Amino acid sequence: MKVYWLFNHPAPYKVDLFNLLGQSIDLTVVFERASEGDRNATFYSEKATGFKAHVCNSIKLGTLNSFTREPLKILKSDQFDIVVINGWRMYAERVVIRYCRRHKIPYVFAINGGIVPAKDNFIKKYLKKKYIPGAKSYLAPDLRSGKYLTHYGADESKIHYFPYSTVFEDQVLLAPYTKSQKEATKTKFRMVGSKTFISSGQLIERKNFSELIDAWASLPQDYHLYIAGDGPLKESLLKQIESLGLPNVHLMGYLNHKDMLTCFRGADSFVFLSKEDIYGHVINEAMSQGLPVVCPECVNAGSNLIKDGYNGYLVKLGDKEGIVKAIENSLDPKLAEGALATARENTIEKTAEFHLRFFEEYLKQ
Repeated sequence: MKVYWLFNHPAPYKVDLFNLLGQSIDLTVVFERASEGDRNATFYSEKATGFKAHVCNSIKLGTLNSFTREPLKILKSDQFDIVVINGWRMYAERVVIRYCRRHKIPYVFAINGGIVPAKDNFIKKYLKKKYIPGAKSYLAPDLRSGKYLTHYGADESKIHYFPYSTVFEDQVLLAPYTKSQKEATKTKFRMVGSKTFISSGQLIERKNFSELIDAWASLPQDYHLYIAGDGPLKESLLKQIESLGLPNVHLMGYLNHKDMLTCFRGADSFVFLSKEDIYGHVINEAMSQGLPVVCPECVNAGSNLIKDGYNGYLVKLGDKEGIVKAIENSLDPKLAEGALATARENTIEKTAEFHLRFFEEYLKQ
């Protein structure tokens, strides 16, 4: 089975998946560019070992888009059994979609997540309605992302949902950490506090750390919050922490994927108040280390994975009282078992198994 997969950049979690898939199929992945412009340099740590990776020589157009004709040349250069196009936003993706339609080549349209905006830009709406319909099949990680596809014209009966993960089976803890294990981890990362909470993400407006810090002013002094990440709002957040007099809120800086998973083990709960994420795979990462998650229902991974009172709590942004109560309730030790059970059903191996089954069924059609 020869598969062509067009993807924007070699994100490590995708490279991990492609390496697994490449053990069972002849997989060629075309990356439109070497990196996203706003990523930390250490983000790109995984190497292609199990598949044919082609990173295009492209002209960058901003932090995401780029100009390149190489994806189309590679598609034309060989006979592929399956063509997967990951998205519509990029120049190369639109070129390949038009080519497939023109030459009646069936293709799979894949997304990592999607949200229907409250107000849609006219040009973007036009492009979505032009390029999202027409695929033979669609791949999406959750029901809300599926609604994004159908909103712009995809056939609902053609959507297939995969378990989206960025952790391997052996990275999921077998059991929640004991108190002594947590203390050892906290010492390693210089974390203090009898109750320790963690959040992570780029320090940008969309991640909404300002609201999280504001809520922390209503929590006990021995509740310590650690925020892992870096970005343009760092100084602003530091000023907010100082003005509210919160010595129990700490900015940790950027942690790579491996260190982030280890750091999670020292915390009691993960709090993520992002205003918008097309998915939010960090939620499953936190659960994989035994952390209950407090997250707004507007984040796709939250609505997809969190069950109130089982592995965390869903909250509404702006509801300070509800957020504070959920944070306090997330300390219930039984939630850690629920978090791990959820994570075991959402691993990179599970994602790979799904795609292999999907490809086999796709060819039968």
